[in-house]
Amino acid sequence: MVTKGLLVHLGCEVTTVSSNEECLRVVSHEHRVVFMDVCTPGVENYQIALRIHEKFTKRHQRPLLVALTGNTDKSTKEKCMSFGLDGVLLKLVSLDNMRNVLSDLLEHRVLYEAM
Repeated sequence: MVTKGLLVHLGCEVTTVSSNEECLRVVSHEHRVVFMDVCTPGVENYQIALRIHEKFTKRHQRPLLVALTGNTDKSTKEKCMSFGLDGVLLKLVSLDNMRNVLSDLLEHRVLYEAM
């Protein structure tokens, strides 16, 4: 919920979901960025990224997919890239960092912080 608060503070419209299935139902071309917590125990969020790719056949039509993680090892970043996520954002995120992340994402359509 911290991420939601930061995004709302920055003037973003935010949709939150409680499951991968709900995410697939509500995500649309109107969403510009989807932040996904990839370290939730018992949930395979990498697979949801693949399913979102299938839902949007053209890259410019789908939202940007960004992993939220507290895991700083290189294998997490590599796994995110292999599943087609557009970026990885390390938790805990400050307001200034979130502002910069959104700016970079929307300008370059990719973001991988140093890990």
